[in-house]
Amino acid sequence: MLICSRCNKGKTILSYSRHKKGSSGSGGVWALRAPIHQRIQKPNLHVYKGKKYCTKCLRIVKPEFSLQKPVEAMQAQV
Repeated sequence: MLICSRCNKGKTILSYSRHKKGSSGSGGVWALRAPIHQRIQKPNLHVYKGKKYCTKCLRIVKPEFSLQKPVEAMQAQV
């Protein structure tokens, strides 16, 4: 599924309308108004260490993994 495993950011649906000229020049008549469309906005996900992270969370998670590595190695030696 397209969801970040840390912050649960997922897809969102946006509504937008494109400018459409009416008979009076710029905005015009109600019958000729611009139709409203829906668009799906997807998060920018990356797979790191077997989990999916959005770009913002990936910048937070990567340093945490690099800091944990030496601690685990020291505990294995003891």
